[in-house]
Formats: sequence, C-alpha cells, structure tokens
Amino acid sequence: METTTENSPLLTSKHSSIPSSDEGGGDIKHNMERLRFKKKAIWFVTAVLVTCIVIRLVLMRRDRTEPQSPNNDEQANVAVAFLGNSMFYFNDFPRFFQVFAAGTKKVTQNSCLHGGASIPSLLMEGNAMYPQFKTPQAVLPTKYHGQTVYDYGACTVEQLLTGTDSRLDDPGYAIPADKNETNKNPCREDPAYLKYAKKYFQNQQPEQPYWDFVMINDNTRNPSCASTRAHSLQFLERFYVPWLLETGATPVFLWTHAYTVESTPTRAMTGLEDVANFTSLTLVGYKEYAKLLEIYLPKHQKPRIAPVGLAFLMVYEENPEFWKLLFHSDHIHASPSGTFLQGCIVYYTLFGEMPPRNWVVRRNMHSLWNTARMMQHAWEPANPMIHVEAAEYLYGVAERIMVDGEVPKSFIEYRNGEVADEGGKL
Repeated sequence: METTTENSPLLTSKHSSIPSSDEGGGDIKHNMERLRFKKKAIWFVTAVLVTCIVIRLVLMRRDRTEPQSPNNDEQANVAVAFLGNSMFYFNDFPRFFQVFAAGTKKVTQNSCLHGGASIPSLLMEGNAMYPQFKTPQAVLPTKYHGQTVYDYGACTVEQLLTGTDSRLDDPGYAIPADKNETNKNPCREDPAYLKYAKKYFQNQQPEQPYWDFVMINDNTRNPSCASTRAHSLQFLERFYVPWLLETGATPVFLWTHAYTVESTPTRAMTGLEDVANFTSLTLVGYKEYAKLLEIYLPKHQKPRIAPVGLAFLMVYEENPEFWKLLFHSDHIHASPSGTFLQGCIVYYTLFGEMPPRNWVVRRNMHSLWNTARMMQHAWEPANPMIHVEAAEYLYGVAERIMVDGEVPKSFIEYRNGEVADEGGKL
C-alpha cells in the first residue's frame, strides 16, 4: 500500500523524500507552474465574466432609467383629439401622452375638455378649462396681437373636429359665465383667445382628414345607466357620426375606472356599489356606443375601446391597498400612478403594441409630466409621484391585460345591454 505515496510526485510523507533535480525535480516545478497558471487563468476569466455582468446590469439600468432622446426622423406622426372631462384633464393626460408615446411616435394632440361633462353636455357647453389651464406651462410660445395666449384647447367639439363652428360667430356667444361658476369656457372669458382659436383651428385643418384618432369618454356613471346611456347614443348618432365621417378618424372610447361608494357620498350610485359590477356595467355602455358607430362608419374606422377600467380592476383584485394609490386624494380621479396605467392601456389600444419599457419606465418618472399644464386643481394637495417600482408593476398589469388577454376574476361579462338603474335592460 506504499504505492500511492511513492508514485505521486506532489505528495510527501515520512516514508518519502522530495526527489532531487536529477530524480525528476524538473517535472515537479513544471507541474507547479502549470497549476499556478491555471489558477491565474481561472481568476482572470472569472473577473472578466463578473465585469461583463456588472457592465450589462449598468447598461440595462441606464436604458431603463435614462431614456435617450427619440429620433424624430424615424417616428410616425399621429394626431389624437381628446373629448371628455376631468378623467382626461387630471394630470393633463393629452400632454402626458405626447411625452409618453414619444419613444416611437410623434403625437400631435388637442382637446375639448369640461369637468363633469357627458357626451351630450360637452357638445352643448364646450370647453371649460378656464382658469384650470391658465398656468405658466400652458403659455403658448407666440403672442396674439401682443397678448399672452394660453393653451386651453378648442372652444367646442365641432371646432376641434372640423376646424370651425358657426356658433362662435354669434356675438352672443362670447358672454362670460356667471362669476360663481368654477368651470368656464375660455372662448367666452378671454376675447383674445376666442379670436386666436378661430384662426388657429381653421388653419390647422385646411384639408380633411386631419385626426387619426378621436378619444371620447362619457361621464363615468352614464354608460351604466339607462336614461343617460340612451341620451349619449342619440348625440353620438346625430352629431358625432357625421363629424367622424368627415374627419376619417377612428373613435376610441375610454372605458373609465370604477370607484367606491364611500368615496362619493353625494353621488347617485344605485347599482354601482360594487367596484367589479361598476366596471363591468361601464363596459356594457361603451360597447353599445361602439356598436352604434360601427353601423355608420367604414371598416377602417371601426371603433375601439381602451380597457382602462379592466386594468384598474386587476390591481383592485391583486392588491387593494395599492389600488388606492391609483387615485387622487378625492378617491375618484387618477393619481400619476393611475394616469401611467391609463397611458399604457391607451398606447396599446391605439398602436397595437406596448410602449418601449425603457422609455416610459425611467428614473425620473416626473419627467413624463414636464409639459403638463396642471396636475390637479390649484386648491388641492399634490399627489405623490409614481416610483419606478410601481411603474414596473403597472406596466406588467397592462401587458397582461393587452398582450396576454388576462381578465380579472371578478369581471362580469354582461351580454344583454344590462343597466345599473331600474334593474332591467335598455
């Protein structure tokens, strides 16, 4: 059993001595040098691999958090009109979406917004963003006849979609609203803006079509209820259909998110007490709207529905506490987190793909709102800004809804025109 130690050139014991150079010492030195070389090689390769991994992680983080300026020459030009209420003007969704989509698209936008508006009332009353949009960020770069002009949007729905509205030529139109009103039409309050808007929108649309998409939202409860749904359908058929045919734009309905009864004690919420049912019935109404427009519009203008409410419901199911963070302090409108989720859903609805993750999820999330005219009403406290981790999660929620087709378990797929009130069908 002495063979093992005697035959091994690297092992010594009291029974064996280190051979001299003329007894094979050269082989030992050679083997030792090879061993040291192998160790150095292993350390070198390991160091290179670790360095590569670190560099890759740094680059990935930089790509995610420090988006590069887009190449405008390679971007598709898209024109989007926004028609609606505070669900669009909180956190200035139109301007937010311009920045949000800028990684791949050059979005031109304009709007006609009015707090609390429904589809019929917006058409009748028009814009009411005075003085909400009278902010430093809203100042337009050029003055009009020496006067500062603010970006309030179009005076009316018709002006936004077609470039003109004969009502604006009526001398009685430019009568200021009652001083007690908080939502006022800038074209009635600011004579210089009325003149500017008439010239601007007429020149902006010298040829039709101009708009690629027209985003529309109703008052949040109206699609769910029988009488208000019917009223909206009448206005869509009588007024919006001709304008959509004239513009050639694709209508996109914003399926708005639901909120709780506790957050709105003064609102009539019959049949909408449950978040899942509120969400589900809202879709029924928007499906009715889309079905009506589809009868009149050509196939390339087939109406679309942006399922923002469905995405909110998924968060509600998975993490009720985080769901609360999607709301402004009034528990009705969206916080920046809610607006970010809405942006992901709208982007996919319009363009058929998710926005580039490394463009919309960034270290400085606030920069998505650098051009916002307002975030919330001037008298309300500011909302916390969305964090990168939250953006990652919400991006994933949107991806599951839009790409994977995942549906929240509590969603109810009504099929027969159900309504919240009257307990019956429309």
